[in-house]
Order: sequence, then C-alpha cells, then structure tokens
Amino acid sequence: MLRIILICAIYKNVMNKIILENLANDFRANRLNIGMTEPISIHKALRMTGILCSFRPLDDDISGMAIRIQRDGDSEPHRFMLINTNDIYCKQRFTACHEFYHLLFQKDFHKSVDAANNTSKDLEERNADVFASYLLLPESGMKLLTPVEQQSKNRITLGSLLRLEQHFRCSRSTLLVRLQQLKWISGDYAHQFSENVKRSAIEYGYNTSLYEPTLTLEVCGDYNTKARDLFERGLISRAKYISLIKDMGLNQEGGCNGKG
Repeated sequence: MLRIILICAIYKNVMNKIILENLANDFRANRLNIGMTEPISIHKALRMTGILCSFRPLDDDISGMAIRIQRDGDSEPHRFMLINTNDIYCKQRFTACHEFYHLLFQKDFHKSVDAANNTSKDLEERNADVFASYLLLPESGMKLLTPVEQQSKNRITLGSLLRLEQHFRCSRSTLLVRLQQLKWISGDYAHQFSENVKRSAIEYGYNTSLYEPTLTLEVCGDYNTKARDLFERGLISRAKYISLIKDMGLNQEGGCNGKG
C-alpha cells in the first residue's frame, strides 16, 4: 500500500509539472503571441492581461505581492501586482512570472506575498515557481539556442549558459535549476557555475544590468486612465486626480515604459 501511495504521489507531481509547462507554453503562444525562442516582455504581458503593476523599491524581505479581487457584479476580477525594484533585474522578472501564475491560473486565489529567501513554501508557491521557470525558459527555445552536443549530460559550457540567461533575461540560479530539470546537468556540475556570475558576464563582454537592481518607480497598467476617467466624469476634483497620479509615481500622461 505504501508503495502505491508513493507511486501516486510521484505521478501526481509529474502531472502537475506537465500541466504547468502546458500552461506556460499556452500563455506564451495564445495570450502573448510570442514564440518559444523569444524572451518574455513583462510590461507587454501586463498590458495584455490587464494587470495593474507597481514597480518600486521595497525592503529586502519582500520580492513581490499579488492581489486578485472580484466583487459582486464584476465580469472580470481586478488584478494587482507589486514588484520590488531593489531586487536585481533578473529576480524582478522571475517574481513577475511567479505572480502571473497566482493572478491568472491559481484557483480561489486572493492574495500572496512573495517573501525573499522563503524556504518553506506551500504547494501553490512551488507551483508558481515552476510555472515561472517554464515561462522564462521554454524547453523548445532552449534547445534551438543551444548546440546539440551541449544538450548531453554535463556538456554545456559557460559561454552557452551566458547566452541563454542573457537572451531569456533570467538569473543564473533559475537557469541552472531549469537545466537540471531537463537533465542536461547534475547538481555537482551546476555548482561550478553558481558563483561569480556577474564577473563571468563581464569577462564574456555582456552588459551587467541583468544582475543589478533597477530602483525604478513606475506603474504599468490603466491606473492613470481610470483616474482620468473619474476626473472627467466629475467624480473627483482636479486636485484629487493630480494627488492620485503623484501617489503612484506617474505623470499625467501615465504609461508603461519599462524595458520588459
């Protein structure tokens, strides 16, 4: 009986990963209209899904937050995301992809705070991490961008690692975990590439902005449009409208101009 339970648990886990990978690939192809070799544009994904996102520097103990609210009579839920721009840029991208899972795919979701360095995650937090890795690094895209001979166990080079992480704009740790999932590398092989990441990028001539905080203050979404609509309909004063815009770090034109 114990053996049957263990087999079922393993099978369920495998099925979850297959479902998560299919969700990520479908999201790319049918919601964002991008191929498997293209890097995800976070700002484009936010615009296309109608998610309001605030990018701003926060304390080091939080990477992001997601909130989904559906009131009586609403045809669609309201979705909000918060990203800590004190984190390095590649970590911000992973956090956003993590929050996409909560906001768009998790059933009965209401609120989640993504604490930095949280090692005791529940099932849905782990699902969000796996979904994020699939969304950032689709298997078919990785195969097309990696020499065939380097797709065998422990054959991939530092140059190819840098090419993948720079192209897909992901962290080295996310890439190494993904490669272990694909059985391209072992844990011991991954360890040799896990340190001095920024220095290796410099040595290979890459820009290092991927590995640095952006410290930006920005809102991506239709917050400013809704505020303007309230002002034009006479529901709020001009002073209140300007105050709302300033509170979110916007100018009166608003926008969503991040690098993606």
